[in-house]
Amino acid sequence: MSDSTNPPYYTLLDPPVPPNPILSDVRINKKIDIDHNDNLSSLKSFVDLFKDRQNFWIEVAVLDRLHYKNMNQQRPFHRFKRSMELRRLLKRLKALDIAKELERLYLSFWNAKSLDKCTSKWNYIPSKESVQYTLHRLIGASLLLDKLKIVLVETYRANSTLLILEHFVSLALVYMGICSRLYKLCHIWVNQIEECYHMLYTWSTSFPSGLKQKEQASFALSNNLACDADTLKNVRSAHAQNTMQLKSSIQHKQHLETYLVNQAIVDKVKEIQKQVGLTEFHGMDDLDLEDLGGGLAIQSFQCQRTAF
Repeated sequence: MSDSTNPPYYTLLDPPVPPNPILSDVRINKKIDIDHNDNLSSLKSFVDLFKDRQNFWIEVAVLDRLHYKNMNQQRPFHRFKRSMELRRLLKRLKALDIAKELERLYLSFWNAKSLDKCTSKWNYIPSKESVQYTLHRLIGASLLLDKLKIVLVETYRANSTLLILEHFVSLALVYMGICSRLYKLCHIWVNQIEECYHMLYTWSTSFPSGLKQKEQASFALSNNLACDADTLKNVRSAHAQNTMQLKSSIQHKQHLETYLVNQAIVDKVKEIQKQVGLTEFHGMDDLDLEDLGGGLAIQSFQCQRTAF
């Protein structure tokens, strides 16, 4: 059993692979009724599926290009800071390279270094610690994708304010389109990771430990690789609850001093008020305000606060 004081592997940036990750197939537990060839085929499908993320990374490349082209002009704006946070998470997800980790696990059945060698019958199996390592990497990837979805929503909303202000409309539309597509792709990817996790966890019961009996206790004390069938679900739920508590935008209304508002913005408020048919206006207290660098501007009307 793992020492609770040690951080789980899914929280570590680049944890080492456990020792003895590859074993002979004669050590597989034959008492457990599992179709290993079918699971191996499923694992190969997930490897190919996670590698085939061209649409996702094309959107990321466009986002990077927008960042560099608009850095000097848009740097002071709140929406630009949201996109910077988005890029940091995307870089972390790319560095995690979950497709490569699944490929490592797949190659271990042949003790090979490339997929070209995986054509004959497999004669090796991964150790239980090796599979648990992959499970923790899947948990880490799912948490990153969950964070990405939150930041994508925030970036979308931050750029949608430009449509009201009629500033940088074409730029805002591009950002909103990228956020919408990435959100959908992240949602699909998380569901695939969850399916892969449950398949690997069920399969891992057939694999023995790669450590000797006397080594297992000391390894468990210094490495937190513990996980069960519900670990992924529980960790994601706990992360979602913590995010709800920590997000200042959810705890408190975003506001700034209204006396700094430019008179031209106040006039624009009244103009939009007439266009949308609002009959009551109690001053700037009814509006969310956002620092747009050169002054404050309208973020959204209270009635539009829930729109994504």
